[in-house]
Amino acid sequence: MRTGVEGFQGLRLKQLRSAHSLTLAELGEQIGRSSSTLSAWENGSQLPEAESFGRLCQVFGVSRQWFLKPLPQVSEKDIRPYFFRSQASAHKQARERSKLYLSWLQEVSDFFQGAMDWPPVNIPMLDATDCRLISDEEIEEVARECRLRWKLGTAPIPNVIQVMENAGIICTRATLGHVKMDGVSHVSVIDGRPYVLIAEDKANAIRSRFDAAHELGHIVLHSRIAASQYAKSELYNLLEEQAHRFASAFLLPPESFSQEVVWPTLDNLLSLKSRWRVSVAAMIVRCRDLSLLNEQLELRLWKGRSARKWTKGEPGDDAIPFEQPKLMMRGAHLLVDNGVFDRDTLVNQIGLAPEIIEMLCNLRHGYLSEQINAEDKVVSLKLKSKARRSNGPMPGDVVPFKK
Repeated sequence: MRTGVEGFQGLRLKQLRSAHSLTLAELGEQIGRSSSTLSAWENGSQLPEAESFGRLCQVFGVSRQWFLKPLPQVSEKDIRPYFFRSQASAHKQARERSKLYLSWLQEVSDFFQGAMDWPPVNIPMLDATDCRLISDEEIEEVARECRLRWKLGTAPIPNVIQVMENAGIICTRATLGHVKMDGVSHVSVIDGRPYVLIAEDKANAIRSRFDAAHELGHIVLHSRIAASQYAKSELYNLLEEQAHRFASAFLLPPESFSQEVVWPTLDNLLSLKSRWRVSVAAMIVRCRDLSLLNEQLELRLWKGRSARKWTKGEPGDDAIPFEQPKLMMRGAHLLVDNGVFDRDTLVNQIGLAPEIIEMLCNLRHGYLSEQINAEDKVVSLKLKSKARRSNGPMPGDVVPFKK
C-alpha cells in the first residue's frame, strides 16, 4: 500500500503545471502516472507517494518545501482584483501566467521581509469604490498629488519604475508569451503592498514606461474597487481609460508639457519624444485631453501618423534602454552578500526553481544556479622558460663569500 506525502499542496502543483503550459497528460508522461491520478493530487482527494513526489520536484526544479508550504489564505470579502491590460479570451493563458508570477513575487517578497524592511508604501489612493464615480478632474488631481508627494516637480520623469519602487511598489518584468499582454497589477492582502508585473514581450522601452505608469494608475485609482466590479465587462473599458488618463497626466503634466507644445504637429511632437520619453501617439491623446487641438487637427495627426507608417513603430522607440526593477535584486544580494543565506539555502528556503527566482528578482541569469568553486578563482602561475634555474646563481640568491 502506497503512503502519500502528508501536507502536499495540490494547488501548487496545478499552478506549476499551468505556468509551464503542461496538460495533465503531458505531465503524466514525464512522471509515469495517469491524468486521473494527477487530477486527484491537484484537487486534494489523493496524495502522491514519495517516489512520485520526488519526480514532481525534479520535473519543476522546486524544493520539497515548495509543495508542502500552504498557500496564503484570503477570505472572499478580502479578495482584490488583478488588473490586466487584456481581457480577450485568446489571452487567458497569458493572464493566468502573469497572475501566477505576481502571486509568487508576493511570496518571495514576504520571505525577504522576514530579514529586511522594504520602503514604506507611500501612495495616494482614491477612496472610490465605484469607478463610475471617478471624474477626469480627480484623475488629474491625484496624478499631480503623486508628483508632489514624491518630489518630482513638473519635469520629465527619468525612470518610472524607480519612482514606483521608491514609493513601496514591488515590480518585476517577465515574458508572458503574448504581445497583447502589457502588464498586471495587484494590491496584496498579505502585506497590503502593491505589486506590478510589466511584460517583456514588446521590444519598446517607450511603451514599457507608459505600461508601468498605467499600472500605477490602477493602484492609485482602483485599489478599493471591488473585484466583482472589475469582472463586469461593461466597466472594463472605463477602468482602462481611467488608468490611461492617469498615465498621461503623470508622465505629461499640464503645467510644463502644454508650454512646450508650441503647435501640435507630428514633427514638433516627435522632437519632444526624447525629452519626455512618451510616444507621439500618447502625446496626441494628451494634447486632446488638454484642449491643445480640436477634432479636425487631431484627425489630421492620426491620419498623418498612419501615412508615415508609425502605427507599428515610431522613430525613437529604441532610443532608450528598458527600465529595470532593482528592489528585489538588491534584496537578494543583501541577503547573500551579508551571509544571511548562501545561494543554495536561499533557493531551498524559497522553494521555487532558481531560474524563476532569478526572473522574479531581475537577477542575472545563473546567479542562483551557478556553482562557484573558490579554488577555480585562484590564478595559476607559471615560470617563463628562460627564467628557469640554470647551474649558476639567480638574482636574489645568497652567494657564499669566497676567501
